[in-house]
Amino acid sequence: MRYFGQFIPGAEPIVREILLERLGPVPPLYLSGGAVEFETPLPYSDLNLFCFHNLFQTLYVSSAEPSPAGLEKFLRALPAAPADWTAVQSHAAKCRSFRLVASCKNQLTAVSPAARSGVEKKLRQESGLKIDRSLPDSEFWALVRGDGQAYFLKRLSRHRAYDKLLHPGELHPQLAHMMCWLARPKHTDLVLDPFCGYGAIPQELARRFPFARLCAFDLDPAALKITREKLPRRENILVEKRDALRLAKVLPQGSVHAVVTDPPWGLYQDAGMELGAFYREVLAQLDRILAPDGRIVLLTAAKRELEAALEGRPGLTLSARYDILVSGKKCGLFLIARERPASNLTTM
Repeated sequence: MRYFGQFIPGAEPIVREILLERLGPVPPLYLSGGAVEFETPLPYSDLNLFCFHNLFQTLYVSSAEPSPAGLEKFLRALPAAPADWTAVQSHAAKCRSFRLVASCKNQLTAVSPAARSGVEKKLRQESGLKIDRSLPDSEFWALVRGDGQAYFLKRLSRHRAYDKLLHPGELHPQLAHMMCWLARPKHTDLVLDPFCGYGAIPQELARRFPFARLCAFDLDPAALKITREKLPRRENILVEKRDALRLAKVLPQGSVHAVVTDPPWGLYQDAGMELGAFYREVLAQLDRILAPDGRIVLLTAAKRELEAALEGRPGLTLSARYDILVSGKKCGLFLIARERPASNLTTM
């Protein structure tokens, strides 16, 4: 089966490695600008890929001018196209309705009734479903990307209105998953998030990754209350009000194997001091408690401040930096290691 996944732009190298690890040494059919197409015999229920905010089955691939006019032309040609109309017929027993979504260059796009109606009629005939443009049970997408790739897709993942579900500054679970994956925690590891906030990272760690002990710290009592509600009550999970700038007083030297965290950027939260000084103190604390083979995965929009702070910590080495977009903001996802890596710095 051919799949099409959407993810955070800039995370292409991470997604490539996740796919290789999960599906084997088969290169993606397409990988660019926050999207990937890949093929595997595994059904959707067995994929266990948690890095995508949208995942689809590919029904048809073509090319089109990356404009609303090109999207309309693609739509008008779809009813007669050699798409996988058999896959359209397959849906859950409780599925009764569908809607058609049109997108051009990652933006939902209004199309004319004439371009829409032909595809909707064909879908209705092939699927036996009725049209419901407000609260459908399923979705089909016609999508044209900026490079001219055009896709007809059947949505497999559920739609979640994260803008309504998440608190200000809270990470989407897909980004939290990629950060945890980069840290590579093992079942013998003590894993720490010293700026846990509303618990997106600890929640993903507890759901899908191994560890011996998980510590989630923050100074905001209201956020910690929500984090405690999200996490399972287990003896090896500790949620406490602790100051990330005083970690060395709480955790023994060299005791933490993996740090996964999203510290204040100076946007949603005030760091309480000049950002450069803040990151210098954060790294000083992490340097003291990090194990000899420890890893730090850190997300921030203050890329220059963090890299400047790293220059003053010879015990920590920047292994990789991924320049990504988070809610439209340019950010850096940093992988920092205790030991100097054998290869040169990787900048994505």
